[in-house]
Amino acid sequence: MHYYPYYRTNQTNGSITVSGEHTMYVDPDQAVVSLGVVTNDKELQAAQNQNQQKSGEVVQSLLSNGVDKKDIQTSTYQVFPQYNYEDGKQVFTGYEVRQVFRVTIKAIEKVGTIIDDALKSGANRVENIQFVQSNPIESYRQALAAAYQKAYLKALTLSNQSNQQLDPRPKSIIEQSSPVPAPFLTTAYMKTADEGTNVQPGQIAVTAIITVNFRTH
Repeated sequence: MHYYPYYRTNQTNGSITVSGEHTMYVDPDQAVVSLGVVTNDKELQAAQNQNQQKSGEVVQSLLSNGVDKKDIQTSTYQVFPQYNYEDGKQVFTGYEVRQVFRVTIKAIEKVGTIIDDALKSGANRVENIQFVQSNPIESYRQALAAAYQKAYLKALTLSNQSNQQLDPRPKSIIEQSSPVPAPFLTTAYMKTADEGTNVQPGQIAVTAIITVNFRTH
């Protein structure tokens, strides 16, 4: 099956409708990491106290590595009763307390080190890593401008081929894309503090797609 660029000509009403698409690849400048502390104990208070102590040490590790306090937020705090099944019966074994922090790391070259230090300080779960652009709008505007130029050149080619004169002022422009790029990497895993973290951010794709209608004479 073959796919062709979208366009439509209509000589009756003197118009040409074309699409334009452009993708830019930009370097991320921030990472958003979700990391947490999970503790277990038969007594709820003991599990909560352990979690509070370890979480405090993790936060101190993040601060020591240059992460701003405002960039450390508790995104999840959960308490789960734990059970085992013995002889077909549910037996209560204790409580699990889970606290997850959403951490914005602006020193992107230190992501691996910051995660490793947090693990050494008591974090035992890394749930998610996202690489983002702090100012995606500017990149999207550039992609949008390039998409428009591609649409205009398509319309110019079609008008020449169909013996029409193109009015460079568009009758309408429809934006079909979003200015927020998708993160390059999303991952969830558990790891231990003696494992080195090697994180490669790569690049982020920013795509603009428009449909433009031009008048012709």
